Amino acid sequence: MFLFSPGKPFAKIISLALLCAFAAFEAAPALAASKPKPVPSNFDVLAGVSEEAARGLVAAIQTAPSGSVVRLAKAKGVGDADFLLENAFIEQLRAAGFRTGVEAKAQESPVDTGAFALSYQVIRLSMAYPRISRRYWFGTKEVVREARADVTAQLVDRRTGEVIWIREGSGRYGDVIPYSLLSSVEEKQYEFTRPVRNEFKMSRVVEPVIVAGIVVGLVFLFFSNQSGND
Repeated sequence: MFLFSPGKPFAKIISLALLCAFAAFEAAPALAASKPKPVPSNFDVLAGVSEEAARGLVAAIQTAPSGSVVRLAKAKGVGDADFLLENAFIEQLRAAGFRTGVEAKAQESPVDTGAFALSYQVIRLSMAYPRISRRYWFGTKEVVREARADVTAQLVDRRTGEVIWIREGSGRYGDVIPYSLLSSVEEKQYEFTRPVRNEFKMSRVVEPVIVAGIVVGLVFLFFSNQSGND
């Protein structure tokens, strides 16, 4: 009680120091969390989900011995981003120890000597912004990003024409980034890195409320004037 009695400078200094220490302790996690992290571009994200999808399918190639030739053929695609999946297949096949080549399209009669064929169909390879809005209505504007890669493939023994297996591969990615970073993660060269922006704007909610308030105010003034004239 003596130290903290009114008019004691020493007590005030100790109290202030304790308050500052408590504030610093509370703010430390927030400061650590606010440290900026590298944000991958939309192109890199799509390349990553393509690699994830291709890795799972290449890992399933156990019949072909290491060093075998695996011909890669796209039976069906979805757009300009297909080359990302083709590149991912080539990299994964080479990393697994296979020799590989790319054909213009899948052959109807995949009979060949000493080679396997990995024929694939791209079902989905896309980036989307499911939500663009502000946190807590008036906070920082944020963008939810989601990328998906879905592909089906079949491994064929070209020496016999036998279909060894048919499988599905997929890749997923999702994060939340500041709206201010959109211009840096999108690329003008590739349209598939620029998804449609379906933004939620507060004006859609605020404007009708303001209009309704004005109308109610005018009606109130009208009836007030009428009653006053009476």
